[in-house]
Amino acid sequence: MKSIKNQGSACCPNQCEPFEIDYWSLISADQDPDLKSAALGGELNLVQCPECGAFFHHDGDLIYFDAPAELLVFVFSQKDREKEPELLKRMQEDYKIIKNTLLKQLHMDYPPVSVFGLEALKNLLQEEELISFESEAVAASAAAQGFGVVRLKPSYAREHHFPYYVPAPAGVNEANSYAVVASKVLRAGLKSKLLRNFVDYMSQEGAQLPLTL
Repeated sequence: MKSIKNQGSACCPNQCEPFEIDYWSLISADQDPDLKSAALGGELNLVQCPECGAFFHHDGDLIYFDAPAELLVFVFSQKDREKEPELLKRMQEDYKIIKNTLLKQLHMDYPPVSVFGLEALKNLLQEEELISFESEAVAASAAAQGFGVVRLKPSYAREHHFPYYVPAPAGVNEANSYAVVASKVLRAGLKSKLLRNFVDYMSQEGAQLPLTL
């Protein structure tokens, strides 16, 4: 799916005359990493008023999609926050259309996320970055101790607050065996709340094997 740019009218917060702009309405993050960086840096859909020179964000609806991360975010305008129930219903309808048409080949099996405003999107993506950094630390620590490493299904890991990478047991295919090797990595000195969550979950009686890629 390609990123999409639209034309529209922007209203300066200083009550200047409206002016025409180009703005992004759909971001395909894995296809356009520069746009992902702009979203992370708070520069996405940032415009300047030609009359007074003020910078501000175009406050319009946006879809942010990152296929490898299994992340589909509907970004709604801040001014529509009071319409949240209606917007969430519309989001589910739009999600079904996108899932069964534009993204049919991906066989999406994870739900969308919704936020209000580009600042909320930036915060969400920054949190994703922190999870990725911690996940990479888990992978490096596990590999240094001689354990294999597997990548969890991103949407599954996000839902359960797990790292995206976890140490893998050798030859034993049970949930508790994942907990055992992950505990060894933690005892070696790694501080990871995400991996601790994974250990606690996999240690539960009746726990299912993690969903891996």
